[in-house]
Amino acid sequence: MYWQKKRLKYDILVPPISKPFKKFTPKEAEDFFQWYISQIDSRVRYLQDYSGVELDYTVDSLIDIWEWFIKNAEIEKTPQKKINELKKDLKKQPANFARDILNEQSKQFTLETEYIINDIVMYFGEVYVRNNSSIIWGYSTDKKARGSVNEPVLIGFKDRDFDPPARVDFQINQLIHIVADGILCGDPKKEDLFEQYYLWQGMVFN
Repeated sequence: MYWQKKRLKYDILVPPISKPFKKFTPKEAEDFFQWYISQIDSRVRYLQDYSGVELDYTVDSLIDIWEWFIKNAEIEKTPQKKINELKKDLKKQPANFARDILNEQSKQFTLETEYIINDIVMYFGEVYVRNNSSIIWGYSTDKKARGSVNEPVLIGFKDRDFDPPARVDFQINQLIHIVADGILCGDPKKEDLFEQYYLWQGMVFN
């Protein structure tokens, strides 16, 4: 475990398969996807009850839930075990680069906060699905074609910089964790998710 032991107040959602997505078999990928989709409605209801924020699937509600998250996200010191492993990985890197990375990784979200982020990922995705008829949840087992192999993503986006436009799967889990890192850096804004929504809206392919 890479988190400090602490009693959880948040009712966490434990995945039925505990291994990296890239190691899933095709059957495990299908089972996980069906399980994930089946959990969305109940997790959104739970997040709404827990936060007190009205999650009505409007784009504006992304501002409200992110403002609540910024105020309630908990941060802890990164356990030494994780730091030691990171040091080993950075052994061959330039000293200045390694030092900067170690400094950035010196703090992390608590386990409870990580699970809250996971539920916000579900909500963010469902806001897209309910406001865009061409956007759906999906996944791909093609290990060569996409970095999000076997992971639930949003499908229906295309990069118009290519001719013809190229399919782009929206890895919302990765994106929202990156946005959340703004809290660790000390520069979050309540509009962060709202802005990301409209940034990707430009790639919705109707």
